[in-house]
Amino acid sequence: MIELVNGNEVIKVAEELTIAMYQKLEKNKDLYLADTIQIISLFTGLPVKKLKTLQPKTIKLLDMYISSKINFTKSNQLIYTFIHNGIEYGLEKDFGKMSWGAWVDLEVYSVGDDITNNINKIMSVLYRPIVKKDGAKYTIEEYDSNTIDERAEIFLELPISYWWEISDFFLRTANSYITNINRSLELKMKLNNLMETGKMIFPKWMRDKLPRGFTLN
Repeated sequence: MIELVNGNEVIKVAEELTIAMYQKLEKNKDLYLADTIQIISLFTGLPVKKLKTLQPKTIKLLDMYISSKINFTKSNQLIYTFIHNGIEYGLEKDFGKMSWGAWVDLEVYSVGDDITNNINKIMSVLYRPIVKKDGAKYTIEEYDSNTIDERAEIFLELPISYWWEISDFFLRTANSYITNINRSLELKMKLNNLMETGKMIFPKWMRDKLPRGFTLN
């Protein structure tokens, strides 16, 4: 937070656009595009009614500062680690070794039009607390879906720039893996259905000898 003195009052302004602020902005694009004071309210947390009592020069200063924070330019460098609230988090770098549960959650969070609302949840899957670190090398906490909601709530405070830096990488990689996983599952289901159908044409004495719940694994 930065602080702006307005007479006897101190106005606190967020240093960066957070994930929570970005999600709110995306839900009300028309409102924020039509009225600059709404953007200032978003960054300061002050109601519009209160902001309208400020001096024009104060509003202009806030507007200039906030405009500089919204104009974000990608550096095309992944953010592998960051510290938030005293905890260091690391990016899951090897998607090929990601647990099945993590992939299931990622698929749920990244499909359809709700991806913006789920940015903090996707981040909480991709970034987990570092449990071991040696220079640039690190090991992150094993994936546990029970910790997602708590971490996702905390990650609402992260700068949205963190997401913008990894979004292209994540979407390209995730779509590729999810497509391959779905194809694999589809093939396995078809083979299982084929085997189930095949059992019905076996002689009864042969069907009786097949293991209970016989399926292709």
